[in-house]
Amino acid sequence: MSTHPGPSRPRDPHSDHAVRVLIVDAHEPTRLGLALLLQRQSWVERCYLAGGQEKAVELAARFRPAVAVVDISNLGPFVASLASALRGAHAPIQLLLTSRCNGTATAPVRQAGAVGFLPPGTPGAAVVGAVRAAALEETAIDLSITPSSGGVRLSERERQVLQLLATGATNREIAEQLHLGPDSVKKHASSLYRKLGVRNRTEATQRAPEVLGVA
Repeated sequence: MSTHPGPSRPRDPHSDHAVRVLIVDAHEPTRLGLALLLQRQSWVERCYLAGGQEKAVELAARFRPAVAVVDISNLGPFVASLASALRGAHAPIQLLLTSRCNGTATAPVRQAGAVGFLPPGTPGAAVVGAVRAAALEETAIDLSITPSSGGVRLSERERQVLQLLATGATNREIAEQLHLGPDSVKKHASSLYRKLGVRNRTEATQRAPEVLGVA
């Protein structure tokens, strides 16, 4: 997907807002997926995509998005620096931070002055709600960052498999969605079963809310 805007979406007749969103994530499939999710919302005018700070700042200055969804998985101590650069490009921008890593440190997130943090495994509906809340400058977004996996450490792929298992997806459907072979899905499923201490997909699904941090 291009970093340049596509056609504008019609405004939601029940809303005064047509929100522009900047998505900053080094992982291309993740930023594309989030853009597709948000572009389905009638109140989202356009999404702009950046894989790094330089492009993100350029897009923020040029298109003045209301919200920046920024993945901080690989930023370490540079979270505040990126936040400052984005605000320098467009001061009113609201920052909503995400991470693919459990146990992200609280200090960098708070230093960035973000309005919220979305931990790994946040459901799509919650992501959409958080972006809308940020665009409306609501402050009731949870900034707490606490590992909710009960000590279970899953790989990113294992988390993705678990998320899809919890929706009732079959192994074939999971393979299609994640672009994996059936044997790879079985391998990841077996590994997460072992880590979770469960025997089958039913038991894994029962533990999914706890492990993925879903209420």
